[in-house]
Amino acid sequence: MLIVIDANVEHGDALAAGAIKGAKLTMLNAEQDSIEQITQAIHRTNATSLHIVTHGSPGCLHFSSGDLTVGNLHQYAEHIESWFRYRPFHSRSRMRVQAHDSFLSLYACNVANGEVGQAFLERLHYLVGVSIHASEKKVGSTALNGSWKLDVAYPFPHQAKFPFTKDLLETYDAVL
Repeated sequence: MLIVIDANVEHGDALAAGAIKGAKLTMLNAEQDSIEQITQAIHRTNATSLHIVTHGSPGCLHFSSGDLTVGNLHQYAEHIESWFRYRPFHSRSRMRVQAHDSFLSLYACNVANGEVGQAFLERLHYLVGVSIHASEKKVGSTALNGSWKLDVAYPFPHQAKFPFTKDLLETYDAVL
């Protein structure tokens, strides 16, 4: 499991501290391309699940280095296509496969909302090749009308493991 937290997320250090035991963590640098950093991190860790934490709006992930939208997904196709494909079958194998339990979770407000949100998930799924979890609503603090439950699974339901502790759920005081 790899958790990636964008530089523009409030209390990113609290999120990092609230990661579940065993999770790998990457804090994105605002001065470097976010998608390239994610690609390097997932290749370095060989994670089978990726949890991206950033701000969002319908059909858009707002990274500090620039937005990822339906309109520019094609520019990052080579990076995104490599995230979950071609993992070694076993440690000494030359054969590469996709892990059966791979998935992508987007902790970003409203990213799955509306037609543009659905189009974004559809195109992202085409590139990444795994189930995607996202939200049509605010993500984060319940005191700010947010929720940590990702209410959309595309293209089919899949149970994703939550990457943060219960304590974080109770104390995080921002939305994404």
